[in-house]
Amino acid sequence: MKKRYGGDGYLKEFPELQKWMNTCICCGAKGYSPEMPEKITGRDSHGEYATIKAEAIRHYFRPLKVNELSMCEVCERLVKK
Repeated sequence: MKKRYGGDGYLKEFPELQKWMNTCICCGAKGYSPEMPEKITGRDSHGEYATIKAEAIRHYFRPLKVNELSMCEVCERLVKK
C-alpha cells in the first residue's frame, strides 16, 4: 500500500531531514536550504547508500534562502523599506 502525504507528513516520518529545512520567522514560508546536497545518504549494516530523500524534499518544497536572522529575502527587503 502506497503512503500519501504532503511535505510536512514526509518531514514527520523522517525528522532527521529538518536540518535541511528553513522557515522564515516573519511570513512562515518553509523551504529547503539551497546548501542541501544533491544526494542524502543512509547507512545500515551493509554500509552507506544513496536515498531518495533529497529528491522528495525538492518535490514537496522550494528552495528558501534565509539570512542570519532566519528571514527570507522578500521579508528582508520589506523590513529594509
